[in-house]
Amino acid sequence: MSITDEGEYGIKQIMFLESVWGEGFLSPGGVEEIDLVVKGLDLKGKTILDIGCGCGGAAFHLLRQHGAAHVTGVDVEPLVIERASALAVQYGLTSETTFNTVEPGPLPFADHSMDMIFSKDAFLHIPDKEALMQDCARVLKPGGIIAASDWMRIDDNPPSAQMRDYIKSEGLDMHMCSLERYRNALAQAGFEDIHLLDRNAWYHRKAIDEVAELKGPLRQTFVNLIGENDADHVTEIWEKMVGVLALGEHRPGHFRARLGK
Repeated sequence: MSITDEGEYGIKQIMFLESVWGEGFLSPGGVEEIDLVVKGLDLKGKTILDIGCGCGGAAFHLLRQHGAAHVTGVDVEPLVIERASALAVQYGLTSETTFNTVEPGPLPFADHSMDMIFSKDAFLHIPDKEALMQDCARVLKPGGIIAASDWMRIDDNPPSAQMRDYIKSEGLDMHMCSLERYRNALAQAGFEDIHLLDRNAWYHRKAIDEVAELKGPLRQTFVNLIGENDADHVTEIWEKMVGVLALGEHRPGHFRARLGK
């Protein structure tokens, strides 16, 4: 869905995705999906690192509805950090949040400095999942929690031609892997109590509804936001996404684990 040359997430991209998924959100499911990712976890008083925080929607929800003490959000895209910082001011949450642009690579945080790591549909942009999980383990305090959702694939074999076409049409760096690869990477990094949840069926149904909205009642809203050509382009990409979801190759999912003491 790259509809701008201003990095992977430019102004038009941000406006469009927020209009689909809600203020502060650049991926599907909104607060309901966040609640499912952290279901059963006690976040009261926790310091949380949100990796790939986007426009801050998840960070604000973890503070307001789950009692987190402070959320530090990091992202490689300057424009989404600007948007998250502006929303923090709007919501009166500047003292409970920190939003920073970071360079790709090791996390710029001290060892054992966070109670929890959260991420919503951002790890797919990072190719080395094993190094990522090792770095997450380094930053977490002993017994700390990682809880994330991500866009994944059914396995780690070369993608099908249909999947390659979809990824190319997105125009984004998409390094999707399987839930099993995450399981192994977490275990190798010293995580325990690993839980995985496949969300393909949920998002397949939701994406079909989103395509109907793109073509129907919200069509003019999107045209006004990004122009007719880009609205047509995005709708075509969304239809390709529905195709790989129906194929079962594109499989959004959740995982959580606890770092061993």
